[in-house]
Amino acid sequence: MNCQNCNTIIENGYALCTACELRFAGTLLRLARDVTPLHDSLDATLHPGGHSPVRIQTATPPTPIRLDVLDLIDMLDATARELWRCLDGIDALDWRKDKRNEDLKATLIACAGHPRLATFADAGFYMHVVDGIARKVDAALDPPEQRREIGTCELCETMLTAGAADQWVTCPVCGREQRAQTVKLRRLKTLCWDDSRRGSAAEIAKVFTDAGITVKRHTLTVWKSRGKLDVTPQGISYSSVYRLVISGGLDKELTVTA
Repeated sequence: MNCQNCNTIIENGYALCTACELRFAGTLLRLARDVTPLHDSLDATLHPGGHSPVRIQTATPPTPIRLDVLDLIDMLDATARELWRCLDGIDALDWRKDKRNEDLKATLIACAGHPRLATFADAGFYMHVVDGIARKVDAALDPPEQRREIGTCELCETMLTAGAADQWVTCPVCGREQRAQTVKLRRLKTLCWDDSRRGSAAEIAKVFTDAGITVKRHTLTVWKSRGKLDVTPQGISYSSVYRLVISGGLDKELTVTA
């Protein structure tokens, strides 16, 4: 039998392999941790705090409610209780047989530690659903403007996003953890090795700087005016910038400027 999530062959007949079971349980525990900041984020007047509670501003009632966060909490609550009923052998839709009085956080923790988490028939389906909710929770707690695309996963080619201070990123699809700087350098390598990849001076300067090679937009503009770069109507070639940087052109430009 194969794992319902990663298709790894399982000899014990379980629905999930050990790695996916641990990942599923970890996601449930992470969601349990996020319940409190989610409720804090219901207030539409709060400055988005996400996973940094120190950024939360005290509310002054009455205040408007963020309906998107309320819907997300309701979705998470319904899914967690439905999952618990499945794990306990109760019809997922028969809420009348569910005698649990615990809150959402306790229900998520109970699901994560349930002995049937990897053995019940729909484990892979619920893992997929919970992963989707977890991504939505992360997007609600961490403002989108603080997370941006840094490159693709080396395993499954999924585009990864990270905040300015993130040192590690985890792929939302395959779960592979990678160093953010490595992902940025791999993206830069892909762009520079393809002569067809082009961009504006600002875009190229940003990609190089993110990867740890500081290149200013003004410098690229000067190189462009001096005819040192491969320029077409579509923009400046990444590869031409890279060749000039590694040949020492950047150091020479800084020396002349100084």
